[in-house]
Amino acid sequence: MLKLEDITRIFVKITLWWLIIIFVIFFNIKEVWIEYKWNTDLWLEQQNKSFKLTNISNSQIKKNKRKIHIISEKEKKYFLDKLVKNALMKVHWVWNKKETLDKLCKYYKKYCSIIDISKDEFNLSQQTYYTAITIYLLRYLSVTFPDLLQRLYYVKIQKDKVGRRWYAWHHSLVMNLKNWIWYEQFLEVLTHELWHIVDLGLIVWTSKEKSKKYTEFWRAVFSIDDKSLVFYRLSWESEKIKKPYSYAKDFVSWYWLTDTFEDFAECFNMYVNHNSVFRKMAKESNILKKKYLFINNIMHWRYLQSDSKFKYKIGFRPRDSTDFSK
Repeated sequence: MLKLEDITRIFVKITLWWLIIIFVIFFNIKEVWIEYKWNTDLWLEQQNKSFKLTNISNSQIKKNKRKIHIISEKEKKYFLDKLVKNALMKVHWVWNKKETLDKLCKYYKKYCSIIDISKDEFNLSQQTYYTAITIYLLRYLSVTFPDLLQRLYYVKIQKDKVGRRWYAWHHSLVMNLKNWIWYEQFLEVLTHELWHIVDLGLIVWTSKEKSKKYTEFWRAVFSIDDKSLVFYRLSWESEKIKKPYSYAKDFVSWYWLTDTFEDFAECFNMYVNHNSVFRKMAKESNILKKKYLFINNIMHWRYLQSDSKFKYKIGFRPRDSTDFSK
């Protein structure tokens, strides 16, 4: 039989083992609970923060929408068109407001960057209107010739008492306004001069062979497949020599006598700023009709002013298309 001492020893051992098992189980459960509670609190905290941040950002967006107004291209165009219209109608609502010029150049930075206008020689009103008209024409031409701004280095507008009034190279244009001119004449002169840049540098060609008949100051620079040569051949044997049996009715102004380049630029100015008058002139001459259609095919009926109210008389030709009113 088991003695009392042996029973006591067995009981103590079993009790100790049970205590150890209970302790281990209790400790593990507590550890798991603590980890679970910690993770749960952390997740809730993160969710709460995210919720708060989301609410803040949404409310901030609403506030920003009220404060910030993004200017659309339509609004920019309306502002530019209004400036040009008022300049041509001689409605001077700008005068010396510097904000208007700053606003214009803010809207059209890339255009203003190539316009160099003398700030010492023109007041703020003149600076604003001359700049607006220049941007207006550059935007008009850029639709048909997207590389215009890349080709054009600068447009310089100044008062100069020496040299030519205004002139253009392949990549730059200078407007020497010796005497102040009205904005409508500035528009037409600039139209004329910008076409020289388009004619000489933007009407594309592919052939490396140069034309010997049509030169630029007796230098062979035009490729034989240059589209401009199609226009030149209508009235000209070469740069300075017109074709036999070319009559005054085949040209839009008397300035055509200079050379073939001026003939082209004069026709373009008439197309852009006096389109209706040009069409009436073209009815009197098959050659002039071909010149009109040539430019029309390039510009796709995109002209600026019709001038349909002008009382045209058969045979009328201005001395210079940019002085049309005279």
